[in-house]
Amino acid sequence: MNDKIRQHLTEYNLRQGYGVSEDTLIETLFNANRVYEAQKGEHRWWTDVFVVAEVDGMLIGFLDAYTTGDNSPREIGWEFNPDSICEVAAKVITKTIYERIPD
Repeated sequence: MNDKIRQHLTEYNLRQGYGVSEDTLIETLFNANRVYEAQKGEHRWWTDVFVVAEVDGMLIGFLDAYTTGDNSPREIGWEFNPDSICEVAAKVITKTIYERIPD
């Protein structure tokens, strides 16, 4: 996690009355409003997902995982990588599709 994101999360947590340890900052990020998710890879027991969360106006991306079974990702060996945390910006992409015109 870079210093800009760490500072933003720290200030947010202080305003909310939360702790500011590394683990607490990451918990805040995981519990924030998720505005985007994209599948990034599949493994036998989990699917890697790139998530963008909005925390007090800042868009922050990180890698998360969903399991293919009943256990949590951590219970089956997936480990969160704090280096995956990054600031992101929204980018609008226009997509044109073509549909058949009914006769």
